[in-house]
Amino acid sequence: MASFDLLVIGSGPGGYIAAIRGAQVGLSVGLVEKDPALGGTCLHRGCIPAKTWLETAHRLEQMQDADTYGIDGVDAKTLKPNLEAIVKRKGRIVLKNAKGIEYLMKKNKVTVLKGFGKLLGGGKVDVAGETHEAKRIILATGSAPKPIPGLETDGIRVLNSDHILDIKELPAHLVILGAGAIGVEFASVFSRLGSKVTLVEFMDTILPLEDEDIGLELAKIFRKSYRIDVRTKTKITRIEKRADGVACFLEGETPGEVVGSHLLVAVGRAPLVEGIGLDKTKAQVDRGCVTIDKFMQTGEPGLYAIGDIVRTPWLAHVASDEGIVAAEHAAQSLGKDVHPHPIRYDRFPACTYCDPEVGTIGLNEKAARAKGHDVQVGTFPFAPMAKANIVGEPHGFIKIVSDKQYGEILGIHILGPKATELVASSVALMAGEFTVEELINTMYPHPTLNEVFPEAARAVQGRALNM
Repeated sequence: MASFDLLVIGSGPGGYIAAIRGAQVGLSVGLVEKDPALGGTCLHRGCIPAKTWLETAHRLEQMQDADTYGIDGVDAKTLKPNLEAIVKRKGRIVLKNAKGIEYLMKKNKVTVLKGFGKLLGGGKVDVAGETHEAKRIILATGSAPKPIPGLETDGIRVLNSDHILDIKELPAHLVILGAGAIGVEFASVFSRLGSKVTLVEFMDTILPLEDEDIGLELAKIFRKSYRIDVRTKTKITRIEKRADGVACFLEGETPGEVVGSHLLVAVGRAPLVEGIGLDKTKAQVDRGCVTIDKFMQTGEPGLYAIGDIVRTPWLAHVASDEGIVAAEHAAQSLGKDVHPHPIRYDRFPACTYCDPEVGTIGLNEKAARAKGHDVQVGTFPFAPMAKANIVGEPHGFIKIVSDKQYGEILGIHILGPKATELVASSVALMAGEFTVEELINTMYPHPTLNEVFPEAARAVQGRALNM
């Protein structure tokens, strides 16, 4: 039996960051992981491996237009993706990052315990048959693809987001159920690699959680530039597996039968709270998620929960910040001189790694109106921007949602080249509580993609310079 000040269960972006922060402020820390390597879903089955696929697809698309950039000798007709090589490269990048996390644990003197962690109550945790004690515990067990009755995945023809990362055969026709972040990401990948893609979404627009204009414009780009068959207000009622593929029967605005070589079920994830011993504690679970306060504390004294098992935005960077808050509060409760700051969930950046990318922060137009704001918006396209044309991606736009009376910026929504990088500027603007007028008077370098910010601010007031 080992004893710790802090024991973290789960080594994803929330868990391993919490472990490091706990060690930095002077706690003895243990980190529990059931998988062979550290890193959790984000590193092994989510964010990182998916981005390696996206990078390959993006580069393949660029190379097909090499002649327009003045590069001779590239025969676009002979270019084709090598899925086995893509999977191998993905594996190398994942392994490198996993080893990096292992190094950080050693550097910060965090004890790694391999095995499934289960709460026993009273500050005790079972890991692979051994009992360990901890003064404080952080649960960071994450989530898994959500099973859908009637659409059970088999890893062969009917896939989830885990399966498709290791696919070695390019789907002739990939049907994707769900046009949230996962669905549009893989639609971007496989349409560029050469698959025919059908994207099915039950809601009115794709990316239904984003500003409506983002989803509508992205659907136009998908249809026009990549020939993706986008079907909104539609659902798959049943499927029929066949020798050469999967027949999907659709109902809604665009009903009918679609036969794909593969079906990707990308309709969300479920928190992993079963079997971790919550029944041995006073922690409350509401609709599958653990109930917490602003410092990530559960109803059980000394027990915290972060990441995909709580009802906050399920994003890696949000989980990391929650891990810091929980670790610092745990340390403070044990007498350490640290001062945790609750997270402002109204200002978290969200990134969707489709192509073109989406980066957003704050309220969308509909939400701002629902909150009673006298809303004023400004939209500016990337098309007139020199840098967007230089990089060959003059599509999409930036939209600023503001309060008309005070000029306060309520939300910034970007669809276009490097949007997931540009949103970092938006984070700074929101944190600084910039007004539209202040943004207009802010100087940005030329030529850069960032020049869309003051132009969108001018558009709010109807005086954009480049239109």
